[in-house]
Amino acid sequence: MINISSLTKCFGKMRALDNLNLDIERGELLGLIGPNGAGKTTAIRIISCILKPDQGEVKVGGYDVLKNPLEIKGMIGYLPEEPNLYERFTAYDLLKYFGELYGVPSDYLDDRIEELLELVDMKSRARHQINTFSKGLRQRIGIARALIHDPEIIIFDEPTMGLDPATSLVIRDFIKSLKGDKTIILCTHYMDEADALCDRVAILNNGRILDLGTPKELKSKIEGDVILKVILNDKSRLNLTNFLNRPEIKNMSWKDNSLILALQSKKDIPFILKLIGTNIKSVNTEEPTLEDVFIQNVSDIQEN
Repeated sequence: MINISSLTKCFGKMRALDNLNLDIERGELLGLIGPNGAGKTTAIRIISCILKPDQGEVKVGGYDVLKNPLEIKGMIGYLPEEPNLYERFTAYDLLKYFGELYGVPSDYLDDRIEELLELVDMKSRARHQINTFSKGLRQRIGIARALIHDPEIIIFDEPTMGLDPATSLVIRDFIKSLKGDKTIILCTHYMDEADALCDRVAILNNGRILDLGTPKELKSKIEGDVILKVILNDKSRLNLTNFLNRPEIKNMSWKDNSLILALQSKKDIPFILKLIGTNIKSVNTEEPTLEDVFIQNVSDIQEN
């Protein structure tokens, strides 16, 4: 459905995308995860024909982003991280306006608007102005706007960023309901979100894909490790030189005041705890998560 080959994009001296290669299948929900500046938004803007590539080839449904941008734009619904909604429009008027822009047949448009408002649970707000909406309600209308022309491909850029847990759950359940029917790209910083929703996940950093696979495949790469989470009384009291080049430790990272260690085996735990000493507040072992995979990939790049 989407084929990216040797894609490169630069902004001045900064290389946002570096020879990126990626194929996305029809009906697949692909997650793009990576730190800020990894190239996620640049990639989806090129797919959406908002930006032009410097080198390489991008095809969407067989169309080339340079030769057939209008055809591609008609195939895509895009919800950016900050939806640009017209504040003085009502929810109904906004959907009607964009429906007309996308050429939705007039004899079908009202039914489509009603269908989408019900889908995102906004029928009661149809005649309310958008400047009265909370961030969560704006996200819902942004999703409805992205779907107004019934696109084959939907791109979500941080759809739950800054939302309360209840609203985030509603948005995630809605995205899950679209799986299989639509081809979906989900950019997110939330690893649990990617784990729960995505068929495959691509980890990006510095414009390149570091790893790609199903959440299960990615986590299986560190399944042999023991993930040890040690909460410290005082992070500054830890003597890091004791941990340098230790063969028992495959990876080490910080999360707040917690030391996260990927160990070779359980038998190494007593020795590692002895190295830490009396500075320990609590200790837990955990199953590997996508966050562990992500941290390991990014840490490897930074060390190299």
